Amino acid sequence: MSIPNSSLLQPPDKPGGGFDIGTFMFHGDPVTVLTDTRGNWAVLGQLCANLTLDTNGQRQMIERNAWSTGRTCVTHVRIPGDDRVRAHFLVHERIVMMWLANVTASRITDESKRSKIELAQVELADALYQYVNARRPVREPSKLELARDLVEALEAREALEQANKVLAPKAGKWDAFMNADGLIGMTEIADILGTNVRTLTGWLVDRGIFRKQMSTHGGNRNLPRTTFQNSGHFAVKVEKSRGTKYPVAYATSEGIDMIVDLWSQQNAA
Repeated sequence: MSIPNSSLLQPPDKPGGGFDIGTFMFHGDPVTVLTDTRGNWAVLGQLCANLTLDTNGQRQMIERNAWSTGRTCVTHVRIPGDDRVRAHFLVHERIVMMWLANVTASRITDESKRSKIELAQVELADALYQYVNARRPVREPSKLELARDLVEALEAREALEQANKVLAPKAGKWDAFMNADGLIGMTEIADILGTNVRTLTGWLVDRGIFRKQMSTHGGNRNLPRTTFQNSGHFAVKVEKSRGTKYPVAYATSEGIDMIVDLWSQQNAA
């Protein structure tokens, strides 16, 4: 049974909790996934126990952020390894990545605990994505389902166009920095934040948003992780200078909004 909350996306109440429950192992720790018609959910308390984080503190941090709206719920369910039904705070698969990015591992003095959190920031969201997709059954949709999908797509397109009209003034605040492709380079973002590009991209690596990649000449080039490219926050372009090709990271308007928000939170802490 799910506990109602006007700001939470609720899994439907059905006998047995309405969930299909599965578990996969992540570097020796179990990660339970609860699946219903709304998608896949992870158990915050279990993830925090695996990473030695304070569950209540992490829950408060999640609920303070706008990206969690409609993507959390509290439900009563018995998870594998437990002997009874308990209340659990669930986070939707779509915000696991954002939650981990907001955990400041650099503040944790215990090296083993910090390393475990940093590993989760790098790999857990991808592991969850792979597990969920491996479990999805493959079948041909019916004509009725195809028709419904088409109607939903048209409605979503119309809603998106209306939303873009509302959001256009906010998105336009970065127009002066964008190139012809609607992207902004890391150097320009560093200038906006009053820092240098090495510090900025190194900080993004620490937050699990970027990763270090060896260049063809043996140096490190920090680039956005595939997960954040697929989400539309960043793009990587291959550019050429003096006969040498190399990848260059760019942010979209959503990406720079995320960077500025996280940077501001860090400075305010």
